[in-house]
Amino acid sequence: MKDEILIRDFNEEDLDHIVIRHGDIYAREHDFDESFKDYVRNPLNEFYEKFDKNSQNIWIAEEKGKTVGFIALVKVDDDTAQLRWFLLEKEMRGKGIGNMLMKTLIDFAKEKNYKNIYLWTVDFLDAARHLYEKYGFELQDRKTSIVWGKELIEEKWSLKL
Repeated sequence: MKDEILIRDFNEEDLDHIVIRHGDIYAREHDFDESFKDYVRNPLNEFYEKFDKNSQNIWIAEEKGKTVGFIALVKVDDDTAQLRWFLLEKEMRGKGIGNMLMKTLIDFAKEKNYKNIYLWTVDFLDAARHLYEKYGFELQDRKTSIVWGKELIEEKWSLKL
C-alpha cells in the first residue's frame, strides 16, 4: 500500500480540495457545521498569499493520482511552526499514510531549523492524538469552546525539535 502512495508538494489547485474535504469529512463524521469550512479556508488563503517554500509547505498524499490526504507546516516565527490541515480520507486511515505525512513534515521542520512545532486539535480525534504522541508531541493546553456548531474540548500539542 505505501508503495502506491506519492507524497508531493501542493499546488494552487489543491487549495479548494483541502477546504471541501475538511468541510465534508468533519460534517459527516463529527457533525461540524458550515462555519468549519471558513475556519479552514481563511487561514489557508492567507497561507497561500504569503507562501514561502523555504519555510513552509503543504504535502499532498496521492494514490494512483487521487488525493487521499494532506498535512501542512505553517511558519509562525523563525523558531516555531504550526502543523495544520492534517486529514486523511476515511478509507485510507490505518495504512501508514499519516506516518508518511508526519515524517515528511518533521523532517522538513528540522531541515529548516525550527525548534518547536505546535498544533490544535479536538479531544475526540483519538487516532490523530495517538499519532501525535508517537512522534513526541506533548499535550500543553485544553480549553472548552463552542465552535462549528458544537461544544468541544480543543487541545494544544507541542513538539520540541
